[in-house]
Amino acid sequence: MTDEIDVVLQPVGRTPGVLEAPLAKYKPQIVVLFTSVQSYADMTIQHIEHSWRTHTSRIPKVIVKIVEKPWTSDTVDRYMNAFDEAVSEIETEFKSKIIKWHVGTAGGTNLMAIASALSAFTHRFPVYSSLDSAHNPKSKTEDLAIEIELFTNLGPGYKALQRSRSMKIMKFIAKNGPVFTSEIIKHLEGSKQNESSGRKPLVDSGLIIKTKSGWISTNVGKSLLAMMDYEEE
Repeated sequence: MTDEIDVVLQPVGRTPGVLEAPLAKYKPQIVVLFTSVQSYADMTIQHIEHSWRTHTSRIPKVIVKIVEKPWTSDTVDRYMNAFDEAVSEIETEFKSKIIKWHVGTAGGTNLMAIASALSAFTHRFPVYSSLDSAHNPKSKTEDLAIEIELFTNLGPGYKALQRSRSMKIMKFIAKNGPVFTSEIIKHLEGSKQNESSGRKPLVDSGLIIKTKSGWISTNVGKSLLAMMDYEEE
């Protein structure tokens, strides 16, 4: 048996089709469905077992989490609790496995989509969205699941900011950007080599980019600083 398993976490409502593309793309061993009504999950499971059967070598295990009344002020909080519960259950059951997570943001109510994205952000899981096949007739089913780069870079970006020098450079650019390399070196009070080694992880993980006016932080860089309780110096 493989040491890796793929897990898809997907909100679903009246339109179960949002799951077909990620099912074809990731071929998960486990699917977690977040829905407000059990019948929505039942219909989706029927598609998994029958009309979408060709997308996977074997039928995945399906976990259903019911989030009732997904249009109230506490929907996001309740959804995130259900998400955490599902993650904990899977990690406990498959603790000897390398788990590859895939989080969907299309399906269910708008609040469910927001909650799914926030949950992925919290756990630093990659995120995808499902395109409508009706508007993409030439695309393969698996190509309709598009990965959102910002979330994909969260893991590497978080790791980069664990380095004190990289974090110092990131904060400086976020506060003062655009800035030139010479300004970063002066801020560090170090050598060009020190600046380069601290800046490279930020570039590689998409946290900063170079413009004609100098280095600036990207949206993913700003988001990670916010998540890590960024305080201006």
